[in-house]
Amino acid sequence: MAQLSKENSLQKEAFELYYHMGDKRSLRAVAEKIERTERTVAGWSRAFSWVDRVKQREIEDAKNMGGNALNSQTTDVKTRYRILMNNLIAKASQKIAKGELGIRNVQDLERVVKLDLLLMGEATDNTSNTSTTELSKADKDRLDTIAKLLEGK
Repeated sequence: MAQLSKENSLQKEAFELYYHMGDKRSLRAVAEKIERTERTVAGWSRAFSWVDRVKQREIEDAKNMGGNALNSQTTDVKTRYRILMNNLIAKASQKIAKGELGIRNVQDLERVVKLDLLLMGEATDNTSNTSTTELSKADKDRLDTIAKLLEGK
C-alpha cells in the first residue's frame, strides 16, 4: 500500500469526490468527473486504500455527530439547572434582605464560603494534605460569634 503522502492533488480530489458520493459511490463516476479511465481510478483506490479510508472517515463522522448531540444535551441540562439555581438564589436573596435567612452557625458559614470558592473555580478542599485538623471548641465558638455578628449587619 502506498503512503498517503505520495498522493498527488488530483488523487486527493478524486478520493474526496468518491467519499462525498455516499451511497452512489462508484469508481466509474469518479473517473468520468475527473476525465481519467476507470482503470486508473481503480489503481488509485487500491494504492491509497479508499475503501478503508471511507470506513474510517464514516466512523469518525458518526463519533463527532454523537459527541455533538451529547454536548448539546449536556448544555440543555446545564441551562435548566442554571435557571433553577438563579430562581433559588433570587428567592434566597429576598429572604436575606428581609432577615428571614442568614448564617446561623459555623456549618452555614463553611457552606457559603465553599460555594463561593467553587463558583470562582477554586478548590473547596485541601487535596494536597492527607491529614485533617479539627477546630477546637473555642475556635468554633469564635466562628459562631463572627457568624452572628455578620448576621446582625
